[in-house]
Amino acid sequence: MAINRGILFAAMAACCLTGCGADEASDRPLPSMLGGSMASASGSASSGANAAPIVDRVELRPANPAPGRTVRALASIRDEDGDTTRVRYVWKTSIGRVLAEGRSFDSRGLGEGERLQVVVTATDGKQESAPFVHEFRLAETSVEIALVAIDASRGTQPGSVFEAVVESTAEDRGSYEVVLEWKVNGEVVGREEELDTTLFAPGEVVELKARLDFGGRVTRPVSSRPVKLARGEAPTILSEPRVGVEGGVFRYRIRATSSEPNGRVSYALLKGPEGMTVDASSGQISWRPGEDQRGAFGVEVAAADQWGSASAQSFRIQVDAPVAPPASAR
Repeated sequence: MAINRGILFAAMAACCLTGCGADEASDRPLPSMLGGSMASASGSASSGANAAPIVDRVELRPANPAPGRTVRALASIRDEDGDTTRVRYVWKTSIGRVLAEGRSFDSRGLGEGERLQVVVTATDGKQESAPFVHEFRLAETSVEIALVAIDASRGTQPGSVFEAVVESTAEDRGSYEVVLEWKVNGEVVGREEELDTTLFAPGEVVELKARLDFGGRVTRPVSSRPVKLARGEAPTILSEPRVGVEGGVFRYRIRATSSEPNGRVSYALLKGPEGMTVDASSGQISWRPGEDQRGAFGVEVAAADQWGSASAQSFRIQVDAPVAPPASAR
């Protein structure tokens, strides 16, 4: 018996030295104080003895968890006897303080880079496996763009001002700068927080791209949903036309106004008798009927803004033959 005790004490001493002096590893089974040669001797003494389950490996989902996320442990268990096993998961700090038990662990309240471990054991109801320790560190939370959008609350017609909306996953914006890029029909037209669309036409497409610049390290661009510039309200014609000729000349100035910001109205003659003209800027319509131009003539004039929205006014002009002077008495 003295020899057996010596073997037992030597085995215990070897195990203690292994546990204290081994290098740190991400996965390591803890040696059992009653394992090794004692277990082999017991197994050989009775060939029908039950074997303890073995924890082969442990994986985490996600593999590199960040603070604030729920972590799940997945253990691979092997039982040579084919027995059903139950698995126990214990989550601890690096100094052994127990944080939680169960397959899932909520890491809220812990900081970036904190060192943790999950200790896994399996039992078949008769014997328990050696503890398997999986060590890991909570990852640093990467700052990413969460939202890129175009604020078009002031309208989508040309002349409206669009504003960039960019949100990130970081509360403190002091560590990075937002790099903006406005594009119209694929061409870069601005890099400021706002874009004035006065110079663009209805139907053109506006897109915003954003990047985060960490002192020279720039993230990949994230794009907004495109905004298509719309046609605005057509100009409103305010004047009423004259319908007759006075002194052999027809004159009428059409007047219209645009409700769109920066809207400019111009005029064009769509239909009229030969010789009739309209001034595109002032809207002044002039016509001197020829001797052979008698009767009713249809006229149509358009008032349009610079983006193509237009209104039209139609009217008719009556031109009568001049009244012959009365015959002189003989």
